[in-house]
Amino acid sequence: MIIISEEEIYHVLVCYHCANKTQMRQIAHFDRFESESFNGNQYSITFYTEWDVYLCPVCDNVTLLKTTKNTEERDDQNYDLVPTETILYPNVSLDESGIPLNVKNSFEAALRIKNVEGTLCAIGIRRTLEMMCKDKGASGKTLYLKLKDLSDKGVLPPILTEMTSVLRDLGNAAAHGDEREFSEELIESMIKFTNVILDYVYNLPDKLSEIQKQLSRTVNLSVSFEGATALDTSGEEKI
Repeated sequence: MIIISEEEIYHVLVCYHCANKTQMRQIAHFDRFESESFNGNQYSITFYTEWDVYLCPVCDNVTLLKTTKNTEERDDQNYDLVPTETILYPNVSLDESGIPLNVKNSFEAALRIKNVEGTLCAIGIRRTLEMMCKDKGASGKTLYLKLKDLSDKGVLPPILTEMTSVLRDLGNAAAHGDEREFSEELIESMIKFTNVILDYVYNLPDKLSEIQKQLSRTVNLSVSFEGATALDTSGEEKI
């Protein structure tokens, strides 16, 4: 159930619609908690999750904030639960942890200004791709050549190189101050394309490796189970 509080609650947040850090009013709230027991119910941890919608007084747009905390993580001084806040809307962060921190921070910085300044967002996207190319040891004098080099090496799939020329042109236009309109649709397309590249380069190998490990464990468990059932009670293998 979503709760609309009669008491006005405010929270200072950065609005990533207009880039102002301001005191926003909470206009909706939803919370949930669950407990997990350990050692035969002798020990338990309670996990709390809250979702809040805040209204920016500057641009009149909303921010969706998720807050998580649990009884295992407390402040050393006052023993209060330590909250972790994540902005779910507008999208300003990457969920995957396989991306190097400098690449992740650069892309998230671009995401945070996508609704404020399209040109700077385009520059941020270009910088992110440059960082990714450097991290992967790409060769070439331009971003386009570096991305093509990664494609030739198999780090990127060939189909992605068809879009790199678009990013090259847009990145150059943004960096050199050319007069060009960066529409919301164009910026979103650039962001999605960069997201796909980062996911393919950094996250997909980890995901495939984890799936392979799970399959290997399942196969080994199945073989062990079949081997155990092939023995009779005397320990002799059945024919």
